[in-house]
Amino acid sequence: MDLFLDIETAPDMAAPEYADANMRIEQGTLTRQSDPDTYWKVRKGALSAADGKVILITYQLGEHGPVRRLAEWESDERTILAEFYGVLSRFQRFRGFRIIGHNLTRFDLPFLYTRMLHHNIDGGREIYRRLVEGVVVCDTLQMHLPLNGYDIAGLRHDTLMHAYGLPVKGTSGGDEIRHYFDGEYEKILEYSEREFRYAELFARMKKGGMVSAERLKDAIVEMQRRRQQQNEEGGSPQD
Repeated sequence: MDLFLDIETAPDMAAPEYADANMRIEQGTLTRQSDPDTYWKVRKGALSAADGKVILITYQLGEHGPVRRLAEWESDERTILAEFYGVLSRFQRFRGFRIIGHNLTRFDLPFLYTRMLHHNIDGGREIYRRLVEGVVVCDTLQMHLPLNGYDIAGLRHDTLMHAYGLPVKGTSGGDEIRHYFDGEYEKILEYSEREFRYAELFARMKKGGMVSAERLKDAIVEMQRRRQQQNEEGGSPQD
Protein backbone atom coordinates (compact mmCIF):
# COMPACT_ATOMS: atom_id res chain seq x y z
CA MET A 1 0.00 0.00 0.00
CA ASP A 2 1.46 3.34 -1.09
CA LEU A 3 0.52 6.56 0.66
CA PHE A 4 1.43 9.70 -1.27
CA LEU A 5 1.80 12.68 1.04
CA ASP A 6 2.30 16.45 1.07
CA ILE A 7 1.67 19.15 3.66
CA GLU A 8 1.34 22.94 3.61
CA THR A 9 2.38 24.98 6.63
CA ALA A 10 2.19 28.52 7.98
CA PRO A 11 3.49 30.44 11.00
CA ASP A 12 1.52 29.54 14.12
CA MET A 13 -0.07 32.96 14.51
CA ALA A 14 -3.51 34.52 14.38
CA ALA A 15 -4.24 36.47 11.20
CA PRO A 16 -4.29 39.94 12.90
CA GLU A 17 -1.02 39.18 14.69
CA TYR A 18 0.62 38.08 11.44
CA ALA A 19 -0.69 41.09 9.51
CA ASP A 20 0.54 43.52 12.16
CA ALA A 21 3.99 41.92 12.41
CA ASN A 22 4.36 41.72 8.64
CA MET A 23 3.41 45.38 8.28
CA ARG A 24 5.96 46.40 10.91
CA ILE A 25 8.65 44.39 9.13
CA GLU A 26 7.86 46.19 5.87
CA GLN A 27 7.95 49.54 7.69
CA GLY A 28 11.27 48.67 9.31
CA THR A 29 10.02 48.95 12.88
CA LEU A 30 10.22 45.20 13.47
CA THR A 31 13.68 43.85 12.75
CA ARG A 32 15.89 40.93 13.59
CA GLN A 33 17.49 43.07 16.27
CA SER A 34 14.37 44.62 17.83
CA ASP A 35 12.35 41.39 18.20
CA PRO A 36 14.11 38.38 16.68
CA ASP A 37 11.52 35.84 17.86
CA THR A 38 8.60 37.56 16.14
CA TYR A 39 10.66 38.50 13.09
CA TRP A 40 11.81 34.96 12.39
CA LYS A 41 8.40 33.51 13.21
CA VAL A 42 6.91 35.61 10.42
CA ARG A 43 9.77 35.04 7.99
CA LYS A 44 10.58 31.38 8.62
CA GLY A 45 7.87 30.04 10.93
CA ALA A 46 6.31 27.93 8.19
CA LEU A 47 9.58 26.02 7.86
CA SER A 48 9.91 25.22 11.56
CA ALA A 49 7.53 23.04 13.53
CA ALA A 50 8.52 25.01 16.64
CA ASP A 51 7.05 28.20 15.17
CA GLY A 52 4.65 26.85 12.53
CA LYS A 53 1.55 24.76 12.11
CA VAL A 54 0.10 22.40 9.51
CA ILE A 55 -2.66 24.04 7.49
CA LEU A 56 -3.25 21.36 4.85
CA ILE A 57 -2.56 17.63 4.62
CA THR A 58 -2.94 16.13 1.16
CA TYR A 59 -2.71 12.37 0.75
CA GLN A 60 -3.60 9.62 -1.68
CA LEU A 61 -3.85 5.92 -0.93
CA GLY A 62 -2.70 3.89 -3.91
CA GLU A 63 -1.68 5.07 -7.35
CA HIS A 64 -5.28 5.34 -8.52
CA GLY A 65 -6.96 6.27 -5.25
CA PRO A 66 -8.79 9.55 -4.68
CA VAL A 67 -6.77 12.53 -3.46
CA ARG A 68 -7.95 13.64 -0.03
CA ARG A 69 -7.29 16.95 1.71
CA LEU A 70 -7.59 17.82 5.40
CA ALA A 71 -7.82 21.60 5.81
CA GLU A 72 -7.01 23.26 9.13
CA TRP A 73 -9.30 26.21 8.39
CA GLU A 74 -12.31 23.86 8.31
CA SER A 75 -11.67 22.69 11.88
CA ASP A 76 -8.29 23.11 13.59
CA GLU A 77 -4.77 21.73 13.41
CA ARG A 78 -5.26 19.10 16.09
CA THR A 79 -8.34 17.69 14.35
CA ILE A 80 -6.63 17.20 10.97
CA LEU A 81 -3.52 15.74 12.58
CA ALA A 82 -5.63 13.27 14.55
CA GLU A 83 -7.56 12.26 11.43
CA PHE A 84 -4.39 11.70 9.44
CA TYR A 85 -2.86 9.76 12.35
CA GLY A 86 -5.90 7.50 12.17
CA VAL A 87 -5.20 6.92 8.46
CA LEU A 88 -1.62 5.91 9.27
CA SER A 89 -2.78 3.62 12.06
CA ARG A 90 -5.29 1.81 9.81
CA PHE A 91 -3.12 1.30 6.76
CA GLN A 92 0.38 0.71 8.12
CA ARG A 93 -0.57 -2.86 8.92
CA PHE A 94 -0.69 -3.64 5.19
CA ARG A 95 2.32 -5.42 3.79
CA GLY A 96 4.60 -3.19 1.72
CA PHE A 97 3.25 0.07 3.16
CA ARG A 98 5.28 3.04 1.87
CA ILE A 99 5.06 6.80 2.29
CA ILE A 100 5.97 8.63 -0.92
CA GLY A 101 6.56 12.32 -1.56
CA HIS A 102 9.15 15.04 -2.04
CA ASN A 103 11.48 16.16 0.77
CA LEU A 104 9.61 13.99 3.26
CA THR A 105 12.59 13.11 5.43
CA ARG A 106 13.80 16.70 5.83
CA PHE A 107 10.44 18.43 6.20
CA ASP A 108 7.01 16.77 6.05
CA LEU A 109 7.54 13.84 8.42
CA PRO A 110 9.58 15.72 11.08
CA PHE A 111 7.05 18.56 10.96
CA LEU A 112 4.11 16.19 11.40
CA TYR A 113 5.90 14.32 14.19
CA THR A 114 6.63 17.52 16.13
CA ARG A 115 3.12 18.93 15.75
CA MET A 116 1.52 15.61 16.73
CA LEU A 117 3.66 15.59 19.87
CA HIS A 118 2.65 19.20 20.54
CA HIS A 119 -1.03 18.30 20.42
CA ASN A 120 -0.65 15.00 22.32
CA ILE A 121 -2.23 13.03 19.48
CA ASP A 122 -0.78 9.87 21.02
CA GLY A 123 2.16 8.83 23.14
CA GLY A 124 5.54 9.91 21.81
CA ARG A 125 6.65 6.34 21.24
CA GLU A 126 3.57 5.53 19.16
CA ILE A 127 3.86 8.69 17.04
CA TYR A 128 7.52 7.89 16.44
CA ARG A 129 6.58 4.39 15.35
CA ARG A 130 3.97 5.68 12.89
CA LEU A 131 6.17 8.32 11.27
CA VAL A 132 9.77 7.22 11.76
CA GLU A 133 10.53 3.77 13.09
CA GLY A 134 10.35 1.04 10.49
CA VAL A 135 8.57 3.27 7.97
CA VAL A 136 9.59 2.78 4.33
CA VAL A 137 9.92 6.28 2.86
CA CYS A 138 10.38 6.96 -0.84
CA ASP A 139 11.60 10.56 -0.82
CA THR A 140 12.01 11.71 -4.42
CA LEU A 141 14.50 14.39 -3.38
CA GLN A 142 16.77 11.91 -1.60
CA MET A 143 16.40 9.36 -4.39
CA HIS A 144 17.87 11.81 -6.91
CA LEU A 145 20.86 12.90 -4.83
CA PRO A 146 23.27 10.43 -6.54
CA LEU A 147 22.32 11.89 -9.93
CA ASN A 148 23.19 15.38 -8.70
CA GLY A 149 26.59 14.62 -7.22
CA TYR A 150 24.98 14.11 -3.79
CA ASP A 151 24.18 17.84 -3.79
CA ILE A 152 20.74 18.94 -2.66
CA ALA A 153 20.95 22.23 -4.57
CA GLY A 154 18.46 22.44 -7.41
CA LEU A 155 16.48 19.32 -6.48
CA ARG A 156 13.22 21.18 -6.15
CA HIS A 157 9.74 19.85 -6.73
CA ASP A 158 9.38 21.59 -10.10
CA THR A 159 12.81 20.40 -11.24
CA LEU A 160 11.79 16.77 -10.94
CA MET A 161 8.40 17.36 -12.52
CA HIS A 162 10.08 19.03 -15.49
CA ALA A 163 12.70 16.29 -15.75
CA TYR A 164 9.99 13.62 -15.99
CA GLY A 165 7.81 15.55 -18.41
CA LEU A 166 5.10 16.52 -15.93
CA PRO A 167 3.54 20.00 -15.51
CA VAL A 168 5.30 22.29 -13.05
CA LYS A 169 3.24 24.15 -10.48
CA GLY A 170 4.85 27.45 -11.39
CA THR A 171 4.37 29.26 -8.07
CA SER A 172 6.01 29.23 -4.67
CA GLY A 173 4.63 27.60 -1.57
CA GLY A 174 5.52 30.80 0.25
CA ASP A 175 2.62 32.54 -1.49
CA GLU A 176 0.22 30.19 0.25
CA ILE A 177 1.09 31.72 3.62
CA ARG A 178 -0.25 35.06 2.44
CA HIS A 179 -3.32 33.37 0.98
CA TYR A 180 -3.91 31.57 4.26
CA PHE A 181 -3.84 34.70 6.41
CA ASP A 182 -5.95 36.56 3.84
CA GLY A 183 -8.56 33.80 4.02
CA GLU A 184 -8.07 32.92 0.35
CA TYR A 185 -8.28 29.21 0.97
CA GLU A 186 -9.41 28.34 -2.55
CA LYS A 187 -6.03 29.55 -3.82
CA ILE A 188 -4.25 27.17 -1.46
CA LEU A 189 -6.38 24.30 -2.76
CA GLU A 190 -5.65 25.30 -6.36
CA TYR A 191 -1.93 25.32 -5.56
CA SER A 192 -2.18 21.90 -3.97
CA GLU A 193 -3.95 20.53 -7.03
CA ARG A 194 -1.12 21.76 -9.26
CA GLU A 195 1.56 20.44 -6.92
CA PHE A 196 0.23 17.04 -5.92
CA ARG A 197 1.45 14.90 -8.84
CA TYR A 198 3.45 12.39 -6.82
CA ALA A 199 1.57 9.30 -7.97
CA GLU A 200 2.20 10.24 -11.60
CA LEU A 201 5.86 10.99 -10.91
CA PHE A 202 6.42 7.74 -9.05
CA ALA A 203 4.64 5.75 -11.76
CA ARG A 204 6.98 7.20 -14.39
CA MET A 205 10.00 6.43 -12.25
CA LYS A 206 8.89 2.81 -11.84
CA LYS A 207 7.97 2.30 -15.49
CA GLY A 208 10.85 4.00 -17.25
CA GLY A 209 13.47 4.14 -14.54
CA MET A 210 15.01 7.29 -13.15
CA VAL A 211 16.13 10.02 -15.53
CA SER A 212 19.78 10.36 -16.46
CA ALA A 213 22.10 12.70 -14.59
CA GLU A 214 22.34 14.77 -17.77
CA ARG A 215 18.58 15.16 -18.06
CA LEU A 216 18.31 16.10 -14.39
CA LYS A 217 21.05 18.69 -14.81
CA ASP A 218 19.25 20.17 -17.82
CA ALA A 219 16.06 20.42 -15.75
CA ILE A 220 17.91 22.16 -12.91
CA VAL A 221 19.38 24.71 -15.33
CA GLU A 222 16.01 25.32 -16.98
CA MET A 223 14.16 25.81 -13.71
CA GLN A 224 16.88 28.15 -12.45
CA ARG A 225 16.47 30.16 -15.65
CA ARG A 226 12.71 30.39 -15.08
CA ARG A 227 13.18 31.42 -11.46
CA GLN A 228 15.58 34.17 -12.46
CA GLN A 229 13.18 35.39 -15.13
CA GLN A 230 10.30 35.47 -12.66
CA ASN A 231 12.41 37.34 -10.12
CA GLU A 232 13.33 39.93 -12.72
CA GLU A 233 9.67 40.32 -13.64
CA GLY A 234 8.70 40.66 -10.01
CA GLY A 235 6.83 37.36 -9.82
CA SER A 236 7.04 34.58 -7.29
CA PRO A 237 9.98 32.20 -7.58
CA GLN A 238 9.07 28.60 -8.07
CA ASP A 239 9.52 26.33 -5.09
